[in-house]
Amino acid sequence: MRSPLALLLALAAPFSASAGDDVTAPAPRALAPAQLRADVGVLSTGLVGTGSAWTDTVTAQALSGHVLFGGLTLDGALLSLVPLRSGRTGASLTLTARVGYTGELWSLVGGPVVNLGYGSRPAFQVLPSIQALRRVGPVDLHAGLLDLHGLVPAHLGASWKGVGLAYVLPVGARAWAAIPLTSTLALRLEGFFFQLTGSQSAFLTVGLSARSPASTGVSP
Repeated sequence: MRSPLALLLALAAPFSASAGDDVTAPAPRALAPAQLRADVGVLSTGLVGTGSAWTDTVTAQALSGHVLFGGLTLDGALLSLVPLRSGRTGASLTLTARVGYTGELWSLVGGPVVNLGYGSRPAFQVLPSIQALRRVGPVDLHAGLLDLHGLVPAHLGASWKGVGLAYVLPVGARAWAAIPLTSTLALRLEGFFFQLTGSQSAFLTVGLSARSPASTGVSP
């Protein structure tokens, strides 16, 4: 059985040139032609200034990835949250579907984040999500609105050789690091913390990221 990454690579690969045709190598892009990532972690939320600041803790299981068709970029993600104990927060499922374009030095994708929450109000919610990347020499500049499964309100940051740090508006930070295991596989660590309108959230995940070797771009 072919792996999901292999299927993505097969879809992203250009059509084979017919005999006698000139074959020109495609221009490099800011993102790899295909990438697949799986993460597990913990999300904790609570109210600022209360005796128990962290009142709800849930486990997180996520799958995300993208594929390029030339410059056309399809980006998707799925997040499942399951509470560790009964409380104000119930189980939820979040689907992200974004589309955009990736050039040699930049990438921009946008689309809806759809959240289905069991026992929450509202039970169904759709919000916009945007992610942007600009390469400046060896450094990648990142910006996003409701990125990372819609969990991060807005962020601005930079990364270098797989290590990134971002400011999360209005008060917070996001950090990530990719530790190479092979030429196409990396161990991925990521976390964030922010405060917003009297509440606070913290998120920590560990996972694996598999990508095609055709690009050195680093996704946040």
